[in-house]
Amino acid sequence: MVIQAFRDNIPKWLTGIILVLIIGPFALWGINSYFSASGDTSVAKVNGVEISAQDFQQAYQNRYQQMQQMMGAAFKPGLIDEKELRQEVLQQLINETLLNQQAKKRGYSISNVDLVTTVQQIPSFQVDGKFSSQVYQATLASNGLTPAAFEQRERQALTESQMQNAIEASAFATPVQLVETQALQNQQRQVSYATVPVKQFLNRIKITDAEISAYYKAHSNQFMTPEKVNLAYVELDQAQLAKHVTASDAQLQALYQQQLASFKQEETREAQHILIAVNGTGAKADAAAKAKAEDILKQLKAGASFSKLAEKYSDDPGSSREGGKLGWIGRGVMVKPFEDALFGIPKVGDVVGPIRSKYGYHIIKLDGIRAPTTKPFSQVQGQLLAEYQKKQAEDQYYALGDQLANLAYEHPNSLQAVSQKLNLPINSVDGVTRDSGTGIAANAAVRQKAFSDEVLTQGNNSDPIKIGPEHVVVIRVTGHVPSEPESLAQVKDQIESFLKQQQAEAQALMTAKLAQTALASGKDADEVAREYQLKFSAAKYITRKETGVPEQLINAVFSMPIPAKGTSETGSVQLADGDQAVYELLDVKPGMISSSSKDQTNVLEALSRVNANVEFASYLANLRLHAKIKVNASNMQE
Repeated sequence: MVIQAFRDNIPKWLTGIILVLIIGPFALWGINSYFSASGDTSVAKVNGVEISAQDFQQAYQNRYQQMQQMMGAAFKPGLIDEKELRQEVLQQLINETLLNQQAKKRGYSISNVDLVTTVQQIPSFQVDGKFSSQVYQATLASNGLTPAAFEQRERQALTESQMQNAIEASAFATPVQLVETQALQNQQRQVSYATVPVKQFLNRIKITDAEISAYYKAHSNQFMTPEKVNLAYVELDQAQLAKHVTASDAQLQALYQQQLASFKQEETREAQHILIAVNGTGAKADAAAKAKAEDILKQLKAGASFSKLAEKYSDDPGSSREGGKLGWIGRGVMVKPFEDALFGIPKVGDVVGPIRSKYGYHIIKLDGIRAPTTKPFSQVQGQLLAEYQKKQAEDQYYALGDQLANLAYEHPNSLQAVSQKLNLPINSVDGVTRDSGTGIAANAAVRQKAFSDEVLTQGNNSDPIKIGPEHVVVIRVTGHVPSEPESLAQVKDQIESFLKQQQAEAQALMTAKLAQTALASGKDADEVAREYQLKFSAAKYITRKETGVPEQLINAVFSMPIPAKGTSETGSVQLADGDQAVYELLDVKPGMISSSSKDQTNVLEALSRVNANVEFASYLANLRLHAKIKVNASNMQE
């Protein structure tokens, strides 16, 4: 939380330094080093090393899918500037290539053991938290990768990360940075402001039919019905496969025998205890605690109540209120001296002690014994069936998955062959747009594939699309309704509302600017308020995290120069809801420097992270500045 807060309020001078270090050299490199390559299938060459079009397209698709997953239901293809995204991916691949070259040059390497450990810890390759070779192979195959290619990529990424960590580890923050950062973070600014609401102008605005018609004609491309498709699909879902798996009693009995050890319950014992803590570190403190425990033991042997003595003397706050009761205990729960003593008591009702552990001296009473047991088959039969179904369904899923991909590719013009050979029904979903759909079309990856050139234009089956854990679909388009213009009558109200809002915001902006100008000329705030029908808030000091004050206003106020003594600075800013705010900055108080060592440590750590990012960005920018890089933009298209 502290680091996030720091990032939210990072001083602008520090942000500027980072941007200059990162962008400046890149811009210079871009001007001097980019030029088109010809007779070449690569998208770029970095010091003579090619970045293939295949690697580029794979990286682009991965990045696109990541954005889909991050945005979830809010994802819309139109929100992504594909040209910009392709450039971003290309720059990242160039960076990775440069880092890999430097890592090799400087002798960085990753052992096979580290590589295997890293790969096996990737959640996508695990089933129930454990690495699955079958899932690993299938996942790579579905993404067009071989294990060798993937492992080489992972080794390269780990090596680059190793070098990056070494560079960033050299960064640190100074006490001067700490003081300056805290002073900026904790600074207070005295401000008075008034809001110019857009709604006060809305009712005064009249939009004519001519204005509506003119806007419609000028922006007709904005008023189109959404393009729609109807889809047929087959789906392969491991969860559904499991529901149709049956198992005989003999099969489940065999599974029960295989897992018999996991159904055994070891002996447990019910106990009470009294703990006497050792108050000190010397022999005298230990002897005093032991003597107290021995005295309590004598009282017990004389017939005193264990529960009452536990409530009175025990230093274990968790059990003393319950008369020392600990409940049922199995082996491996308590510290070893306690466990050995408890499980060594011969019969129920016996008391032993004092027993020394790291917590002090214990007096233990045995209240009950449960002998070792084994859960009967009847008790775990349902659990075994579920496990059996899951395992069989998993095997079916991966076996059928390979066939599904092959059949969909071999018979691109129909889903009939897939359906008949794999016994999967053909389902349908209609009225799917680029931005919305029901059923499987609620998944953004399905919609993206439905409107792809391969599926929509060429009329082919899609390749398997993953829409959930062990759940894929193959789709094809069965109907297409192109986008067409909406009539003026359909969108008239929408245009009228938009134009009213637009003009009201313009009037609010003009009023705010006039009020600001009046304040800047030296007019009193009360006079300006009367003239423009505003209400200024009482002047108060605010922080960068002030509640109850619009975020846009806070950002604007803290971006202003500090006013000279006896003067003020004025400004206006648009708020999130379209309203305008007119404000007057009256005074600035330097931020308090925290004396808390914890606060200082947190800020220093955050500053060190920023400095580490700057160090690495500078290193990378220098590599690019001195690299020989050729880009072939024509090979970057799909």
